[in-house]
Amino acid sequence: MKTKPLPDRPGLPGLPGLPGLTPKRPNDIGMVALGLAVMAVLTAGTLWGILPAIPLGLAATVCGVIGRRRVKRDKADVRVPALIGIGLGAMVTAVCLGLTIWFLDAMSHLDERPEDLVSAGGKYGTPLSPGGTARYRDGVKVTVSKARRVPNLPGDVALTKGDLTYEFTVTYVNDQGKSVDLAWNGIRTEEKLKPGGITPTGPMSPEWDRNHPWFPDELAPHQKVTVKLHTNAPPTATTLDFTCAPTDYRDEAHWLLPLG
Repeated sequence: MKTKPLPDRPGLPGLPGLPGLTPKRPNDIGMVALGLAVMAVLTAGTLWGILPAIPLGLAATVCGVIGRRRVKRDKADVRVPALIGIGLGAMVTAVCLGLTIWFLDAMSHLDERPEDLVSAGGKYGTPLSPGGTARYRDGVKVTVSKARRVPNLPGDVALTKGDLTYEFTVTYVNDQGKSVDLAWNGIRTEEKLKPGGITPTGPMSPEWDRNHPWFPDELAPHQKVTVKLHTNAPPTATTLDFTCAPTDYRDEAHWLLPLG
């Protein structure tokens, strides 16, 4: 049987033709990508390094792509540094670019001050009466109705013997062309009963009234939402001191609702 001899394969000096001993060709541009990516991560870790980290991340990504192509074209053997450079560089670029856009957008709206109340009343010095509307600078409006006596709600475990139940509504209106993110439960409130300043008991969730939805997570442009709230109060209570803010960053509006 005749066999054809295998051609000589390059090997280490002094060991020609030995397979498995061929040195790997380095990927210099891939190592550059890795170094730039590490520099971008370290730079982005500081407040003032967010902007400089963007070009570093972009450079790492570009060098990583070039290094990966060198491997595909069989001009280099080491691909891991290039892949790490692409991943880290793209991630740092995306995060820092997003933070920069967010910061610039926030700075552009500083003069709008949507948290300021522009209504005649609503602050603690000038509380609103039942039916009064608190108006904010950006067009968001909150109206609280008068509190009226209703029968005690069945199944109300917070109801104390002798307590009375009152019902009132809170209405949000977003009178502008963009959405507004609401507080975590749609309404951030504080309540006190006078005299005595005690906290009322009872269900504040409209799950007691299936005909009215709870506040959504956000108000769409020109959307209006109204819900009913319930409060238990002892017969001696004369006024419900109700404070409400539609979002966590707005001024609280203040109402005094007579009970009777």
